[in-house]
Amino acid sequence: MALKSPTLILSVLCVSSVSTFSAQALDWRIAFGGHDIIVEQADSHTLGAGATFSLSHLMQSNILLTGSLDVFVDHDKDKLDPDHIPIWFSSNFMVKGELLRLSHDSSLQWEVEANSRRNTVSSVEKQLKLFPSISYEYDTEAFFAGVKAGVGYYSLEIDDDVPRMRGYDRGDFQNKTGAYTLAADTRLALGSSFDLSAKIQHWNDGNEWLENRYSVALNYDSNTWVKGSLFVVSVEHTEYNLDPYAKVALDDSDYLPILPWDNDTLVRVYIDMPWDF
Repeated sequence: MALKSPTLILSVLCVSSVSTFSAQALDWRIAFGGHDIIVEQADSHTLGAGATFSLSHLMQSNILLTGSLDVFVDHDKDKLDPDHIPIWFSSNFMVKGELLRLSHDSSLQWEVEANSRRNTVSSVEKQLKLFPSISYEYDTEAFFAGVKAGVGYYSLEIDDDVPRMRGYDRGDFQNKTGAYTLAADTRLALGSSFDLSAKIQHWNDGNEWLENRYSVALNYDSNTWVKGSLFVVSVEHTEYNLDPYAKVALDDSDYLPILPWDNDTLVRVYIDMPWDF
């Protein structure tokens, strides 16, 4: 129940915020494409296809509401988890507003963001991050740079099948904790049709690091293919700290990490377009 509570709170806030708007007042988008989930330490590539459903709305008060849901179907030939169901999900919800305008191009922003993942081939059973943050942003048409810091809630539950084969049992699979996060991201226009974006983010519970994520994306303005569309190639690499799940001291001769890998990489190729309905 502790894992569900932050999700429930954020869902209520998002529904309450957008319930007064008609569907036509929201900017709906949909994306289709393929992906490869790479678990390098297991020499594994898992190909698949997926779709993303997203929406955004800028309120009259200049508060931005965004949300997205990714649904992926994998061709799970490697069976890293022998009992894995090859459908997984990720989502992102955010409420964001300006805190202080510093100049025409720079500002301080506030935001509340929630991210989740469920049932990945790399044995992430459930993940939730809920973080209010303060950020500094420099934003022009050709260039964007931002940094942010936040304090919130971090939860990661490892799927039980692989850990059970390594001596772990019920109660060993979850790490739920208060944490802080630091992030930096940038976007650079490459001529009139391309732009390149990159982001790095770190999560830490104050005693040890929890997760690091690095991402890069190349966007092509594919308006000539589909009006208002973008063609995107992206790479997202995530590193997980498995030490909090240890049942014995890390220097114990009997220590075996809960998983035989501690990172995964998601490569995506997709087209993102307006969704009018």
